[in-house]
Amino acid sequence: MVHNFRHHDKMGKVLSALKLSGFKSPTSFQKQVFPAIFSGRDIVAETKYAKGIVITFLLPLLTRQFKYKNSPYILILTDSLSSVKRLENNYLLLKRNNNFKNSITILGNDNNPGKDLPNIQKKPSIIVGITSRIIDHIRRNNINLKNIDTLIVDVPETPSQSGFEQNVFFIASKLNRKTQIQIFINSINQISALDTILNHPKILLYTEREKIGIITKGDLEVEKEKLELRIKSIIQEIKNNPDDLLEYRKVFKKNVPIFLRSYFASKLLMELEGSSIKTMRKIPTANMQTLFVSIGRRRKVHPKDLLKLFQKSLDIKSTEIGSIKVLDNYSFIDLNEKLSKKAVEQMNGMEYRGRKISVDLAKKRT
Repeated sequence: MVHNFRHHDKMGKVLSALKLSGFKSPTSFQKQVFPAIFSGRDIVAETKYAKGIVITFLLPLLTRQFKYKNSPYILILTDSLSSVKRLENNYLLLKRNNNFKNSITILGNDNNPGKDLPNIQKKPSIIVGITSRIIDHIRRNNINLKNIDTLIVDVPETPSQSGFEQNVFFIASKLNRKTQIQIFINSINQISALDTILNHPKILLYTEREKIGIITKGDLEVEKEKLELRIKSIIQEIKNNPDDLLEYRKVFKKNVPIFLRSYFASKLLMELEGSSIKTMRKIPTANMQTLFVSIGRRRKVHPKDLLKLFQKSLDIKSTEIGSIKVLDNYSFIDLNEKLSKKAVEQMNGMEYRGRKISVDLAKKRT
């Protein structure tokens, strides 16, 4: 069922194309993912037990209309020739019985990048390719990603071992900030650092019993059951002492429009959960040195990202890391003297999300 009227026409086109391609009805996975795609939000879809995965992200792209035809609008990343071939076969299956106007170019079918050029020069709407091949063409200035509207990442089972994650970080660093990012992954537990390229994504979780829920994720990791218990606890507190909230309620009703009240309450709950999560980590303060890190909020970096990065790079516990402050273009992080020296030696100049970062002792204010 389509709940948003604005997406009804888009959904109708997709379902019509699906039937013309020989499918009687969309799978449960497709019923959940199609509306999420049309919402324009970043998404992460768990695909372990899902059916029709490639068609799910390919079909909405083929039925879209683009204003200009002089550059690619969609980029689909995968990890191997077999994956590229699978995408190509699904495209041909859909095209056989549909009159799609959007063109698609498959890169990486062979070992010679030069053979891709004639197809790239045709200015296709959609480009599909292995990450390493896409990076090769970016560095040769054969592909311009400034107009990419949607990035789709078809994640392999071992993304970190294959270097896939680092390649995706590099490519994502070349996109504009408005690009919608869709990640399709076998298990949500494998998302690792890839979630850092997303902006408040919808998380679509699946089990053998199909859908178990959608969780909106911003900077915080939210456990649904724990959140529900917290809500019930707050409701009980309200019932026990309603008079304590009368003045707050008056201010709330006066200043928050009725149609935004549920969102406002959700925002307060998210901030409440965020503050409780922060207090869970014991922050050391003795013999600490402040480090400068040359990456900040504009690269979609948050404190939790730096926490993970330093933990992994230095093989330390979160309790060994002090306060973290993230600004627009750079960040500061506190470590003890011994770990600070180790961090500078091991992490200065390392590649993070497709670019080299500086890690050095912060200059003291004079």
